[in-house]
Amino acid sequence: MENNFTIPDDMMEEILLRLPVKCLLRFKYVCKSWLSLISDPHFAKFHYDLGADPTDQLLIKSYWETHSRDIEASLYDDSTKAVVNIPYPSPSYIDEGIKFEGSCRGFLLVTTTVVSSGKVVYFMIWNPSTGLRKRFNKVFPTLEYLRGIGYDPSTDDYVVVMIRLGQEVQCFSLRSNSWSRFEGTLPFRKNTSVTHTHALLNGSYLNGALHWLVYSYDYYFKIIAFDLVERKLFEIPLPRQFVEHRCCLIVMGGCLCLFCTTYVPAQPAQMWMMKEYNVQSSWTSTSVPDAPYGFHPICFTKNGEILGYEHGDKMLMRLSDKGKLLDKRRSLCEKFVLYKESLLSLPPN
Repeated sequence: MENNFTIPDDMMEEILLRLPVKCLLRFKYVCKSWLSLISDPHFAKFHYDLGADPTDQLLIKSYWETHSRDIEASLYDDSTKAVVNIPYPSPSYIDEGIKFEGSCRGFLLVTTTVVSSGKVVYFMIWNPSTGLRKRFNKVFPTLEYLRGIGYDPSTDDYVVVMIRLGQEVQCFSLRSNSWSRFEGTLPFRKNTSVTHTHALLNGSYLNGALHWLVYSYDYYFKIIAFDLVERKLFEIPLPRQFVEHRCCLIVMGGCLCLFCTTYVPAQPAQMWMMKEYNVQSSWTSTSVPDAPYGFHPICFTKNGEILGYEHGDKMLMRLSDKGKLLDKRRSLCEKFVLYKESLLSLPPN
């Protein structure tokens, strides 16, 4: 007997919504109806919001290649490793080096600067999963800007933020394809407590705002945030028991985290997590005994392990949820950035 069973369109859409991005990009070529569905911006948004099979990728730029790898894979499992060709931000690329300035909803902010042309910063917002990108540039009077990329849900817009502390905030809206400028910012200095600049200037996106760890003028740490909907700066309270050390600010496990290390062997690194956003009493502290002085945490894996990079010995490292070393592998990493695979497109302008 001939089997004429077919899956209803609405059920097929529900199945596809639960597949990873890599599969969906291949399945676009199965038939015209799947191509139309998977290419639909509404499908991409539903797929991202559902998050049924989220895949976080670590993009690593070494001195000879750039590749991505699944954060859940073993450090010695190269089956998920894929070489990535970065389309440079400037149309006529001058080798002054590219920088990963942050990620948001699957898009990376990549820049390069041509100082000889008057500090022209070339920006590119790029989705490594789909190859979609947008380039633009602007001249800045100095390069001492905090920077980052975030999402304004009220207007479905991606916003690039450049903050010159004590001077101005400049925002580029992809939807309007234009810059806006706000004078007068919080009177702070940039954080100089760590040597890897991606931890100094790049904003961490969470809860509709970008966050930076900076100094007050009397050299105490402060966390400042820029609300992308209200377009205003505000402070996030530090832990009450916080002790000044060599620190960096990251977003891990959906929370703001402070990671602090000291030179003193008897004092292990500390991870502070803000469990409830902008609530000072929700900060909790965990000891990370096997984290070396140059360790920079990147993310939590699904089972709570800490993936990070040790800058001194050039090591990718995986620590347990108790901060004990599980594995490490030498990696001559020049730059890295974490991003979530997505099918999302940029807003029209």
